[in-house]
Amino acid sequence: MRFFLLLSVLLVGCKTTQQSVAEISEVSPGTIYFQGETSKQNVEKFEQLLVNSDQQINTLVINSQGGDVMVGLHLGGLVHEYQLDVVVHELCASSCANYVLTASPHVLVEEQAVIGWHGGSLQPLYVPMEQPPEVASYIAKWQAAERQFFDIINVEQAVTIIGMMPGITEKRDSAIYSYDAQTLKRLGLHIEFAGAQTGMSASGEKLAQVFELEESVLNHFLMLNDIVSAELIN
Repeated sequence: MRFFLLLSVLLVGCKTTQQSVAEISEVSPGTIYFQGETSKQNVEKFEQLLVNSDQQINTLVINSQGGDVMVGLHLGGLVHEYQLDVVVHELCASSCANYVLTASPHVLVEEQAVIGWHGGSLQPLYVPMEQPPEVASYIAKWQAAERQFFDIINVEQAVTIIGMMPGITEKRDSAIYSYDAQTLKRLGLHIEFAGAQTGMSASGEKLAQVFELEESVLNHFLMLNDIVSAELIN
């Protein structure tokens, strides 16, 4: 039972809160709206619309708290393959941020929308956990797939876990973390904000803590992650 609980946490990528009923539809020529978790069912429906639409799809409007990480990787792969612009409506967190925001050539975060990360496949390097053989095997598969994904999209994989690293995790006051616009750019993302960047929802709930990192501080975290994760590559 303990194994299944742990694996469940890893599979869903530490979702934030309960998501409302899913809605995936082509809302206008060239645009698909995706509201819901990055579940197998939801992403399969999205892919069917993407591939079979009479119009060339060029924009994904998304509102997602995240979900299954391997399915999220597939969704991010589609965003990259089709070079979809992404518009964040309300929230894009966890595996949505990990694999959708990072894969897009242009992301627009709507006013009062929130983006944030909650860990990735490298998190066991910074938050040690008991790993039964089945869990260790799953994590190894996830790490290999995630590393390949970030190599392809040319974004720093560390974006997923900087908020969990020594020197910054002690300063956190929120489960979800994000970074200022300049840091996001240095990490390789292409994000613009329609309004002021925020970690607060429209209702005033704090969803994410936004860290502003000087370039030298960011470089320190990237170097540290390279050292810590080197054994996974060798």
